[in-house]
Amino acid sequence: MNDIPFHKNANIRTADFSILNYLQQVNVLPDKIAMFSNLKEFGLENYVKVQAAVLLLVKRGSVDVELDLKTYHLEAGALFVVFPEQVLRAKKASEDFDPICIACSKNMIDELIIRFDDNTRLILRFRENPLQQLDKDEFDRLNTSFEFLKKKFETTENNSCRLQVLKNHLIGLLYECIGFVEEPLTTDVVKSRGQVLFAQFIDLVVEKHREQHSVKYYADELGITPKYLSAVAEEQTGKNAKRWIDEHIALDAKVLLRSSSRDIQKVSKILNFPDVSFFGKFFKRLVGVSPKAYRKTTD
Repeated sequence: MNDIPFHKNANIRTADFSILNYLQQVNVLPDKIAMFSNLKEFGLENYVKVQAAVLLLVKRGSVDVELDLKTYHLEAGALFVVFPEQVLRAKKASEDFDPICIACSKNMIDELIIRFDDNTRLILRFRENPLQQLDKDEFDRLNTSFEFLKKKFETTENNSCRLQVLKNHLIGLLYECIGFVEEPLTTDVVKSRGQVLFAQFIDLVVEKHREQHSVKYYADELGITPKYLSAVAEEQTGKNAKRWIDEHIALDAKVLLRSSSRDIQKVSKILNFPDVSFFGKFFKRLVGVSPKAYRKTTD
């Protein structure tokens, strides 16, 4: 285990996507997608900050896990979703615990998320409800899709279009998962004022982020102070209001850069930046590369 790329950060270790190259019985498309069943080698009895998105479907047995310090009980038929930067720990697993997992790197998440409308609300919905308990029919259907994707890993190894094949099957599987969390919520669920305010804030960000970049605008619209709005966002998600605004603008920028032939100056104008230089600095700060370099990765 010493050769596996875990990096200590106080009492929390960071598990990079490349750890999957070290596991046994794993199907990996490097830096993109992986499927596996054995979780023991991850060392999840300790806290791990996950650097990938993970879909976990429990086929048999059960496990108790902590996700961002909140405990969940997963049993047969459970669908569990983990996002990058979340902290995970397995507290107790039964002897017959048998999951099937799909992991997507951060690069792959960028490629997938632009295929979904209303992506911010979608991410929030999964974050709020990472555990979905499926009935037998739902589990059987989803398990069939998981197994089908696994089979495609094995049968497309020499196919020049392997990434496109796997990506499109994964998108279909994700839509199936979305269907389980998009069912109407029961009317007896009472939300706190913070939850209501944050949901209203996100609705406004989705609608107005191209024109409005400041926390003050959204706070004014909600009739609260910028300081209080940031405190609400921090309490609900661990990220302040400005971070949510910036990340949604950056996500929209990625979509525009990937899905259109507009030049970077035009994208900057659509997103209401004062000039292309300011946009470039913003994008590099949020994404890590310049808009030009990011667009080249999509060629």
